[in-house]
Amino acid sequence: MRRNKILLLFFGLIFIVSTFYFSVGSYTDKSSRVDYLFMEDRSMNMENLSVSEVSLQELSIGDDDAPVTIIEYASMTCSHCADFHTETYPALKDDYIEKGEVKFIFREFPLDKLSMATSMLARCVDNSISLAFIDILFQKRSKWYSDNAIAELKSLSKQAGLSSEDFDQCLNDQELLDQLIIQKENAIKEFQINSTPSFIINGKVISGNKPYSYFKSEIERILDSYKGV
Repeated sequence: MRRNKILLLFFGLIFIVSTFYFSVGSYTDKSSRVDYLFMEDRSMNMENLSVSEVSLQELSIGDDDAPVTIIEYASMTCSHCADFHTETYPALKDDYIEKGEVKFIFREFPLDKLSMATSMLARCVDNSISLAFIDILFQKRSKWYSDNAIAELKSLSKQAGLSSEDFDQCLNDQELLDQLIIQKENAIKEFQINSTPSFIINGKVISGNKPYSYFKSEIERILDSYKGV
């Protein structure tokens, strides 16, 4: 009887370990078994990075001289970030960004390995469509945020102009990976960002997704002050 209990415990342990292993590896493309840099467990020690400062091109839209600047820090796997981009951002774009009153800057703040991968891919497509590609990724989050993530992301990236070879090279770009890590570290140090989405409106840090009415109120307050009202 005791031997049977020991055997049951042994096989139970094997089952648990196996389940954990396959869940960790669930983001891999089962057809190619490619190992990518973003999948590695890397130390966040700045001394281990291949670059020392951020040289990423700013992803922005709007007039550089706009009286209001909104910086968003987002993680691509974040559901609240997706909500902002599908529900609030389009109205902000129509009402303020395209009218020259708001400049919008998007900065990556990856919270997990998959969000790092999608951030890297958005940087590897042509810079002129990076923001549009990010919007598409948020819109189709439910499709690629799955056990078949790599295959789905490869398909979406192909539509954005990345070949299969480009895709693999992008996810193995050490310098790009390090740049994104440093950008995240800088956000933590400079603005104490610790969650997504987080926004900075003319220097004011705002945590969490907010309704359009909140952004409208903040923007109008600044515009009134700017106009001397």
